[in-house]
Amino acid sequence: MHRYRFLLTGKWIGAFLLCVVFSIICVQLAGWQMGRKEAVDHRNQLIAQNFHADPIDYTEHRGIFSNFDGELQWQPVKLSGEYHPDQQILARNRPYNGNNGFEVLVPFTTDEGDNILISRGWVPAGFGDASSTATEIGAPPSGHTTVVARYHNGEQDTGRDAPAGQIASIDLPELSEMTGIPVGEAAYGLLVSEDPEVPNTPIEKDEPEQDNGPNLSYSMQWYSFAVLIYVVYGWSARQKVRNDELDAQLAAELDQYYQQFYDENGNYIGEEDEEIIIRKMQMVDDMPSHLKSIMRPKPQKKKKFRTDEEEEDALLDSLGQ
Repeated sequence: MHRYRFLLTGKWIGAFLLCVVFSIICVQLAGWQMGRKEAVDHRNQLIAQNFHADPIDYTEHRGIFSNFDGELQWQPVKLSGEYHPDQQILARNRPYNGNNGFEVLVPFTTDEGDNILISRGWVPAGFGDASSTATEIGAPPSGHTTVVARYHNGEQDTGRDAPAGQIASIDLPELSEMTGIPVGEAAYGLLVSEDPEVPNTPIEKDEPEQDNGPNLSYSMQWYSFAVLIYVVYGWSARQKVRNDELDAQLAAELDQYYQQFYDENGNYIGEEDEEIIIRKMQMVDDMPSHLKSIMRPKPQKKKKFRTDEEEEDALLDSLGQ
């Protein structure tokens, strides 16, 4: 394991800490996506459970439109009372089946004296004129009416302006101000039926699609990233050990190869011109620095003056010739 001692250096410890931080962030993002998936699953469960359920009697659940009960989302509620047709408001920019249109909003006062906003349905926008309807909107029933409407939470104020008689979002407090009728500010009703019936009733929207969404796959991806970062760290460490082993092997081979050109005293003894050997050794700029010292041994400096022993040897050599 001494080959992995470099993992205890500051550089590799810092890299490991970055991996830890990255994995923690990934786990947090995975949890966030999983939370969104659970919210979508809960929404789908409420649609499946409540959308086609039998209506509950409002007299037994008074106050639900003022204090929102999330478990009743999409639940049909039966109410009795009267509409206020003169206070009808259109919620603009409501796409449905690929067309733009409006939701028709009318305040409704129950027999118990509670004011509730009812969305009577959807009407298409006029062709080329997004501020008007394409068809005439039939008036709600006059007099005493029995209404079945699905329970739905109100919307947030978008801050956008709208023409007179229209509203940008179903913001219940704003609708109370516009109509002068203090409707419940937590929820409103989506019309299912009216008794008595009237002609030209706006279109009732279909059951919402129960789409699971991509959140589960996104969550799994983030969990995978949290694990893979350690795989990458381990792979990088293994690659460094492998490269170090290859460097050491190459260094030994080069050392053995260039030893043939120099004797024990560093004198050049090769048959080829030493300058050629030196140029070959200089063609290693891309190699690690610890190999360059092997590939580029310092050539012996030529002496300007020979020693007495060298002079004597030279004289003997000349006499021997």
